[in-house]
Amino acid sequence: MKLSPEDQRLIHNLKPSKFSKEGFLGTDNRSFEEITTEDLRTLEKTGVPKKLLVQALRDAYQKARNTFGAEVEIKKNVKAVFHESMGRIPSPFCKDGLFEKGEVVVIDSANNLSLVITSLGINLIEKHDFFQGKGCRFRIDPLVAIKIFRLLPET
Repeated sequence: MKLSPEDQRLIHNLKPSKFSKEGFLGTDNRSFEEITTEDLRTLEKTGVPKKLLVQALRDAYQKARNTFGAEVEIKKNVKAVFHESMGRIPSPFCKDGLFEKGEVVVIDSANNLSLVITSLGINLIEKHDFFQGKGCRFRIDPLVAIKIFRLLPET
């Protein structure tokens, strides 16, 4: 199958580079399409809409960012802290623009879960259904995020 120039550029941009030292795929051997399909299937199985997950990520990111590096409680036993970094990083999707490099580390002490949220990571999920590859430091595993933010529908 011949890839379009845009698809070839995306595949190149997802790999390690001077902008994204480790790239967006991590140690994942799956294709971009396989990663997005599986992660969307996870959302479907849990019944959690992507929009709800994105809003939880955005709220936690903003709440932590607003505390200027101080730890903030997101939910009971869930704390977050913003780590500022200088500069911006381009999205691997060329038309998305640049995003600040700061990151929010979220820790769920009750369930021993954690994740790292970036403004670019939120954008990748919201606009491209891309949670990043397994083994990538910035991957937002949908199931982990759902558990941390307690988004599972009540049964």
